[in-house]
Amino acid sequence: MAKKKTDQKKPSRKRYEAEHPTISFRLEKQMYERLKKHLEGTGCSFASFVKDSLGREESMVEKRVEMIASTKVDPSIEEQVRHLQGLVYELYMRQETKTWPPACPRCENEELYECEGVETLIKERRPEAPTWKCAKCGFFIDTSQRIDPKSLRWVNPETGRFTDRPTPSKESE
Repeated sequence: MAKKKTDQKKPSRKRYEAEHPTISFRLEKQMYERLKKHLEGTGCSFASFVKDSLGREESMVEKRVEMIASTKVDPSIEEQVRHLQGLVYELYMRQETKTWPPACPRCENEELYECEGVETLIKERRPEAPTWKCAKCGFFIDTSQRIDPKSLRWVNPETGRFTDRPTPSKESE
């Protein structure tokens, strides 16, 4: 009776091979020579070459997706969204904010506080614009001229000066 072959591999070797599978493929002779010359010139292994190439490929895919997305968006749609944001901003500017302070659409019944920010697309007048911002989630009412979120500063409604944190209005309390 024939003896069965026993697996001579240690458990640690089995785990290693399961975690690091072997890959093999064929190349044309010219491409193989080119790859071999490149690896010798750079002094890296084939595995590190593949890892580096995959890392670069992932960043290239992200850049390609961004480029395709930016070309697919109709500029008129973006302009319409900007105009709608400007309309919402104008409506909030004209409403009586002392008796009816604006509420955050993201947070439940969270009040928006007065602040001031710099408009990025404006060139002919003062770029500072008053607006309202949520202290909890950071949502703010944007203008059609795009307020820079990093430039927003809280305004104390009683003094009109800038503060480090929002001051709730007396009417809302």
